[in-house]
Amino acid sequence: MGTYLLSARYIIINAKKFIRDGAILVKDNIILDVGEKKLLKNKYGNQPCIDFKDSLIAPGFINTHTHAAMVAMRGLADDLPLKTWLENFIWPVELKLVTRDFIKKSLPLAIYEMLASGITTFVDMYFFQDTAAQIVKDAGIRAVLGEGLIDFKTPAFDNPEEALNFTESFIKEYRRDPLVIPAVAPHAPYSCSKELLLKAKALADRYDVPVLIHVAETKWEFEEIKNRYGDTPFTYLHKIGFLDNKVISAHSVWVSEEDMDIILRDKVNISHNPESNAKLSSGIAPIAEYLQRGINVSLGTDGAASNNNLDFIEEMRTASFLQKIKYMDPVKLSAKEVFHMATQGGADAIGLGDKLGSLEKGKLADLIVLNLDSPHLKPVYDPYSHLVYSARASDITHVIVNGEFLLKDGTPTTLDRERIFSDIKELEQEIIKELNL
Repeated sequence: MGTYLLSARYIIINAKKFIRDGAILVKDNIILDVGEKKLLKNKYGNQPCIDFKDSLIAPGFINTHTHAAMVAMRGLADDLPLKTWLENFIWPVELKLVTRDFIKKSLPLAIYEMLASGITTFVDMYFFQDTAAQIVKDAGIRAVLGEGLIDFKTPAFDNPEEALNFTESFIKEYRRDPLVIPAVAPHAPYSCSKELLLKAKALADRYDVPVLIHVAETKWEFEEIKNRYGDTPFTYLHKIGFLDNKVISAHSVWVSEEDMDIILRDKVNISHNPESNAKLSSGIAPIAEYLQRGINVSLGTDGAASNNNLDFIEEMRTASFLQKIKYMDPVKLSAKEVFHMATQGGADAIGLGDKLGSLEKGKLADLIVLNLDSPHLKPVYDPYSHLVYSARASDITHVIVNGEFLLKDGTPTTLDRERIFSDIKELEQEIIKELNL
């Protein structure tokens, strides 16, 4: 760590403010100052300075919904609707394949891919999260981790009670960790009983941690919950007392006007996953209406088995374009709005809005550097437009998390690239053999 200056052609502070020819002073893991390059160099000229020149420095992206280790299943079950994809393929395959060794071989690849696209924090619902936590800490990335809770056997536990007990122990171990934020992660209202949902919520309330859940992802789910309980998914969750500002609701595509009122009143955070929703034909969430009502919306990639990548710049672009098509209005979901979702919206969702999401004094030094010296990034008039509509993940050259460089000139500093590729190749061969591909 230490103290150092970073300068670039543009410093994006947040969705409302950027500085031309700016600089940032970082000490250890904290941003101490942000301003014009000339002023900061005069004030802190004795500090080492890294000048990124024709580049853009922005807050790190916060991926608020993924199943990161599913990168090992990328491309295994494409072109299927969600219910068929889950019940006939993913769940049975996970019971066969997902072990601690699977996580050890697959998660580092996901972290590498996420860092390479500017993701500095990810929110993950999956299995063997104690193993995942150690991988996260070794890599130096920031993560919200919740063990998957569901009414039937998972790869990690025979029943939900065992998973709840593990979750409580996991929370106790990591609740004050600088990089790992523990969470409670019931799968969905259609796959978790009312009893399990309420136990999960009580556990989260006891320790004041985030709650991760899929809600109203598909039309089938919307109708299924109506048939079971006589309510929409959100109305049902509201009535049983499940919803509050700790809940990060992934997808939330199929909602009524009353549901949106509930989401706002209960201060639920929505994680929008446009590419996964599009690929599985789940629908296009009413993001423009959420934002108009004042609902906090963030952005997620979902897992690479349903996306099929973890490219956050691509996710921002797709999110914006789909809203314009949904409402037939080019004004909907502007570059600045989707950038806010990808940064401050995500920070607010995980309860760290005062520490992450923008490049302001006193916040943690989680940031990215994007090189503007490419033909598809010339000329530059609006850095927000370029970041959302023109840039590619490959334009990101450096990533800093908690004051540490995790990516330098496109190369990971804490991950062994060759080991990652070797491990995933080995896992690929195991999956081919197991599934007779």
